Amino acid sequence: MKNSDLNTSGTTAGQEERRDIYVGWLTLILAASVLLYRPWIALASTLILVVWVFGRGLRQHFALLRTHRLTLAIVVFLGLNIASLTWSSEPGSGFRYLTKYHYLLLVPALATSLRPAFRRSILTTFSVAAVISAVTSFTVLVAGLRIGDAHPGNPSVFMAHLDSSLLLALAALIILSYVLFCDTSPRVRAAWMACFAVVTGGLAINIGRGGQLAFICGLFALAIFWARRRSFRAVFGAIAAVVLCAALLWISSPRLQERIAESRTDLTAALSHQRYSGSLGGRVAATIVAGEIVREHPILGTGVGANMAAFKALLDSEFTEFKPAIYWYRHLHSQYTQIATELGLAGLLALAWIFWELFRGQYTDPHTTAIALILGVVYLVGFIGEPYFHKQIPLVTFALFAGLVSADALKR
Repeated sequence: MKNSDLNTSGTTAGQEERRDIYVGWLTLILAASVLLYRPWIALASTLILVVWVFGRGLRQHFALLRTHRLTLAIVVFLGLNIASLTWSSEPGSGFRYLTKYHYLLLVPALATSLRPAFRRSILTTFSVAAVISAVTSFTVLVAGLRIGDAHPGNPSVFMAHLDSSLLLALAALIILSYVLFCDTSPRVRAAWMACFAVVTGGLAINIGRGGQLAFICGLFALAIFWARRRSFRAVFGAIAAVVLCAALLWISSPRLQERIAESRTDLTAALSHQRYSGSLGGRVAATIVAGEIVREHPILGTGVGANMAAFKALLDSEFTEFKPAIYWYRHLHSQYTQIATELGLAGLLALAWIFWELFRGQYTDPHTTAIALILGVVYLVGFIGEPYFHKQIPLVTFALFAGLVSADALKR
């Protein structure tokens, strides 16, 4: 090989290393921003994609991604959404809706760029940001402060309570995964347990029930994953620990007990007395209307952007009794009904493929496998009550961690 070839190869390798370093630092900023400072989310995400696209080695990355099935599933999902504009009666609205999905491109970008040293730092940054968020919520609650829209009745300072609840659930389980799967000193393990207690406490005082349910389901999944191939005593201990944690969460949070009581009241009123007031009652009514949309458009849906027009048309014609409770809805308050009405069965299968590939990724580290499991379970449960792929913060957070675990699968 000529000296010029060696110099060119060395220069290219150096440029690729600098690009990966830039992506790593920007991702660290993003990991803190999703929990603490929303204005930087779009900026950091855009810069990551720009650096990835215009940096050296993009052709090699595309070659690597041909074997990455999660990226393929995301491309199919995006392609189906874009194609649906051709049969949508509201293509302009649908196109504006689809612009949010560009955040999913963070998955291949991070999968091919994040190096191991940055991956651990990103997890730590996200966990510390969650602790800060939880402590701020405690301060608002205890001191009776008002910061923006946050107040003692809803102490979520940095984002809407539904989004905060989901992210705190994810953060608490990621912190617990450190304790279960990382070989650290007793002092470090104790520090992580303290962080877990703080973030779980912040989740308990949050009024978002979806994140709390996702936390309990994720906790069971994590315990089962940890206990596999272990003794019966370990399995029994893991289950007991989960039950104890759930009991402590319930006992220590009167706010959670109140919200569960409200849920029972809303569901009883909706299912037994056809009264659809309240948060859950409205969701039941929206699900009934969505079922009619799916019956009329079962395979490909209405197309992106047209489902809410169909929703309001049905409220005006066939479900007038629901109008006072849900006519103001801007979305269907469930990722599953949102996708089913927009893209039909095809959309639900495309969404399921993304999570199937997330769960079955060829991860080299049990800790990374645990994080992929946590991420999938938390979002799949959270999707029941809210369309989190419709919202910037949860969508970026999903892409961030899906890209992070994918970097391990691609041996980056």
